[in-house]
Amino acid sequence: MNSLAVGIVISLSVSVALIWRHHLQSAHLLLNETALGDEPHHPAKFSFSEIKIPAAVTITFLICCLSLYAQIGRFGEWDKGVVDEHIDYLIAADINKNARKVNEQPKSEIALLNLAQSYIAGGMYPEAINSLDELIALSGEAADLLGMKASAMYYRDNRTMSLDTELVLARALALDKFEFQSRLLKATHAYLNGQYEQAIEQWQLLLQSESQSFNRASINNAIFKAEQKIADRS
Repeated sequence: MNSLAVGIVISLSVSVALIWRHHLQSAHLLLNETALGDEPHHPAKFSFSEIKIPAAVTITFLICCLSLYAQIGRFGEWDKGVVDEHIDYLIAADINKNARKVNEQPKSEIALLNLAQSYIAGGMYPEAINSLDELIALSGEAADLLGMKASAMYYRDNRTMSLDTELVLARALALDKFEFQSRLLKATHAYLNGQYEQAIEQWQLLLQSESQSFNRASINNAIFKAEQKIADRS
């Protein structure tokens, strides 16, 4: 039996056992107290009607657990999911949710994009690249998708700027000179490798963009830090 099923069964069994143990201990104490007050020829007896309470609690508990699992889980696929154990459980849940949507709607561009983004959030870069390739094949090349793919390739390769990544970046910037993720990736790579002048150049190009969808204050702060690095080096 799959370890997940075993874990579920054990957890529920322990919880139910604790419920019954608590009730039976309480009932036993009550019977003892009653017996002490009874006459010898009228001993206190345990009524089987007493099991109605723990039985009702047990049934309610199991129904609540199963209902909750039905809402957030997929019992029919409990033995098929594979998730990185080191991924935050909220990100893992988001990946599973988006993967189910893609399975249900394989031609949905939004579903593929959400899945790729959740893979990136979880550090699952090869999976993100595969999802982006499917999306690009479906919708055609777009600068933002290529920029996202290049970033995933870069971090997949442990922050190495490979020739393949450079080619994807070139295609993205050919479509949009100010594509945010592409320029940011080039600036980040340059900064990490001590090429502060090139990093500043990329950030300044971003600031020339008319897009207001990014934090310009953070870009200005990055430029200031790079200028300080240049001054310290001089």
